[in-house]
Amino acid sequence: MQIIGNLGIKMEQVSSSLTYRKFSQVYDAYVLNRSFVEQLDYYKASKKRFWEAIRRIAEINLPPGSRVLDIGGGIIAVLAARLLGHQVMIGDVNNRAQRDIVEQGLDFAIIDLFSDDMPSLDSFDLVVLTEVIEHIPQPPYIVFGRISKLLAPGGRIFLTTPNGHRLRNLLYIALGKEILGFYRYPDPGMALGHQHEYTLTQLLWQAEHAGFSTERAEYYQDGFSGASFIARIAWFLTKPFGLVPYMRNGIVMVMRGPDQSVSTG
Repeated sequence: MQIIGNLGIKMEQVSSSLTYRKFSQVYDAYVLNRSFVEQLDYYKASKKRFWEAIRRIAEINLPPGSRVLDIGGGIIAVLAARLLGHQVMIGDVNNRAQRDIVEQGLDFAIIDLFSDDMPSLDSFDLVVLTEVIEHIPQPPYIVFGRISKLLAPGGRIFLTTPNGHRLRNLLYIALGKEILGFYRYPDPGMALGHQHEYTLTQLLWQAEHAGFSTERAEYYQDGFSGASFIARIAWFLTKPFGLVPYMRNGIVMVMRGPDQSVSTG
């Protein structure tokens, strides 16, 4: 492993079988022109974001057939099933994405990470949270503790989330614009806007206090260039700031849970 500055850990091994061409073919065929949990245009604008996520998941080098739970949206599950050969399930706080998921032959379950009542499911080798943790109005270490109940011994969490220090936030502050939604508890089945955006230091602390070891942690450019024309222009003009790690758009982490195996002596 390679230390990135004094904060991050980056995995060295890179999957050689996954290419952008393969990803693009699957993404265009199975993700575009479906709504899942967003507007159709969102998935056109987010193609590079999902590429950056799935290629990092491939770098974990889970064997084909590994059990993967994608909480929130289901796009990563679609990609992981068709590109990496994993057994996948999608979980979300409501059933908005269920039809698009089931039509692709994938399993769906209601999972509310704000609740202590986790569904009874088989254990997973990997739980994926892409752009999810910032929507939950609770400390992440509590949420990670709930997720640990769904993991096989030594299972992992793969997480991406906006970087609280990103340039967009600094510009919003300078312009007097709101960065986050109204901080509140959700009604049952309610999907909230961004409740908190974290720094890498904060998330490393949260992972440790949930009993996870961190295998990868870094600021990264998530590939999302904005959903509107104005946003894309702003992204292009501010792109050079991405050379500064703590001002990059996102944070990506891979966290490994405890072995949980009990010796009978």
